[in-house]
Amino acid sequence: MGNDDGEPLAGGRMTPSVLRRGERVLRPLGPWSEAVHEYLRHLESVGFPGAPRVLGVEGDREVVTYLDGEVAADPSRQPGHGHRLPAPARGDEALVAAGRLVRDLHEASRGFRPHRTGYRFHPCPPRPGQIVSHGDLGPWNTVYRDGRPAAFIDFDSAGPVDPVDELAAAAWAFVPLAPDRRLREAGFDPVPDLPRRLGLFVDAYGLPDRRAVLPALRRSVLAGAERIATWPLSPAETAASLEYLAGELRWLHTVTPALERALGGRAGAGP
Repeated sequence: MGNDDGEPLAGGRMTPSVLRRGERVLRPLGPWSEAVHEYLRHLESVGFPGAPRVLGVEGDREVVTYLDGEVAADPSRQPGHGHRLPAPARGDEALVAAGRLVRDLHEASRGFRPHRTGYRFHPCPPRPGQIVSHGDLGPWNTVYRDGRPAAFIDFDSAGPVDPVDELAAAAWAFVPLAPDRRLREAGFDPVPDLPRRLGLFVDAYGLPDRRAVLPALRRSVLAGAERIATWPLSPAETAASLEYLAGELRWLHTVTPALERALGGRAGAGP
């Protein structure tokens, strides 16, 4: 099947060559696709509206529903630089809506007991306390409608996760947690109050112990280091990726006191 068989779609970081045909999206199949399809069918069965529906398989591609809206993809982004976000996606309302959408996804996932567990990165059943969830939440995998997150796409990284760890990984992307230079590259001017925004995000999710996200922020970076082992990188590229993550941990260490102060009490969740 060639690229002339549909309209190429942007968005996502894990899966290239995604095509749209009317209200259907065609995506390359992977060894993990059967497990992901089982999960997506569960989300459909419980009425979660924020994920594509599985329609079937066509040759070497899966077919899922097209979700109308805008994906906050940044095709010009380079590693180590900020992910450029459209203005509405940088606002507090969008941040709060993202936290609530993550919460709704986790709530919809809690009753899922998979029969197929050949997930891409963690091919095993969820352990006690874990759920199966998206695995790569961020604006690049989010459909925005009227400037607010409405759905997630590209579930190829789905697998067992600790809910607070996935919340923390999403916080890195949606708040976003980054040094001033990368925030400006993402379009923030002036640079936002990150501790306040992190508080908005975890409150929108409804995390009972707000401070539980802090060690989870560290764990999410370390999980990224584990994932590097699965990427087809040269030794130099692997070293560069690990050095980048080490820099993230060093930066997190510098801002943790401010984050701790901001999360010490309970704030309102915003609009």
